[in-house]
Amino acid sequence: MFEGKERLMTKAAYFDLSARDVPAPSGCPVDHGFSPFNDSYVADPYAALAAKQVEVPVFYAANLGYLVLTRMEDVAEVLRRSDDFASTNVQHPVHPVGEAAAAVLASEDFNPQPVLSNQGDPVHSRVRKHAMAGFSGRRMRLLEPVIRDRCEALVDELLSGGSPGEFTNVIGHRLPGETIYRLVGFPQADDPQLFDWSTDRLDFTWGRTDEDAQVAIAESMVAYWRYCVAHVERCRTTPGDDLTSELVAVHAEDPDALSRLEIASVLYGLSFAGHEIVSYFLANSLIRLLDDRVQWEAICADPSLIPGAAEEILRFDSPQTSWRRVAVRDTAIAKIEIPQGTQLFLSLASANHDPTLFEDPDSFDIHRDNARSHISFGRGMHFCLGNRLATIQAVIMLETMTARVPGLALAPDRDISYIPNFTLRGPRELWLTW
Repeated sequence: MFEGKERLMTKAAYFDLSARDVPAPSGCPVDHGFSPFNDSYVADPYAALAAKQVEVPVFYAANLGYLVLTRMEDVAEVLRRSDDFASTNVQHPVHPVGEAAAAVLASEDFNPQPVLSNQGDPVHSRVRKHAMAGFSGRRMRLLEPVIRDRCEALVDELLSGGSPGEFTNVIGHRLPGETIYRLVGFPQADDPQLFDWSTDRLDFTWGRTDEDAQVAIAESMVAYWRYCVAHVERCRTTPGDDLTSELVAVHAEDPDALSRLEIASVLYGLSFAGHEIVSYFLANSLIRLLDDRVQWEAICADPSLIPGAAEEILRFDSPQTSWRRVAVRDTAIAKIEIPQGTQLFLSLASANHDPTLFEDPDSFDIHRDNARSHISFGRGMHFCLGNRLATIQAVIMLETMTARVPGLALAPDRDISYIPNFTLRGPRELWLTW
């Protein structure tokens, strides 16, 4: 029997836990200081990347082992060229995982499959076709009043605690978590346990955690996976009106179209992707708007401006600041020859502030007419499946907060600190007054 990382790597693994050391492409500029974990980047990734975009738009970050792309045209091209640049590395932990956590993930029954974000064709298109049904217009119309009612109740809870109040734990984390759980059909009674299991998962993959934290997170990930597998089995015997039951029905009609393991893997991925990233989207929305009273008061006076404001938030301060790809063959981008195996850091943050596409890109403007040209949801075959659901939640939250608490403000005595992360951007806490 293999142990730890060795045995995990014998599976069709969702994760590659090994460290990678890929040299810089020949002739490519090398930067020995750039890292998304630098304090200056964590505080303001846009300022850290602005000069790069003009002077060295493509460079090799020696500390990361990644080729960094900063211009919209280059980032979009890589995302479109799925035959040359694969997404197989997007869920791999950025930093090496210790043996103790690897041993936990090497459990025989922990076997989520790459099906969507980290899978290519033909599997990706086959699975995505069926998963998209869960994000249909009908499903969104059913979910919208549920989201709105829950948002109202959570705002009540925030306000009842008195001013100042902390947004992320009361609303920001719970609203998207409960929304995705209802979408896939997880029972509401299980929410507390599900929230406990989902804590810090994004830090495990894209952050920096010590060995003790890695073990605790790994144990939660395995427990969450087992829950997803059991939920698929429940829906086989007791189907409901939810995404899991729809996918189980597809399997029952044609087992070759979608396996039960693939269904559980869809749930496993969606229930994380649709939760904490959206939490950051909600928090970033309030930070940006409350930091500019003119624009906050504008959406309070005219709620029809809120959908456009949500798009500008995604452009100006996206909850996802980068994504990854790996070259699957010798190829080239931006006139740089790239050997097979080269890992790419695609800076969505920098691309969304590209002055060739956005006039005065470092200004936050809810009236911007091309804000939807942002790349925060990606491009190409892996364009975010839940983009509409994420935006609906942000719009509903802003509609609710502006109607209920127009005098909302950022707490003046509370600094906003961001969580160091390779890919995501959101505050640890967000204190508000009213």
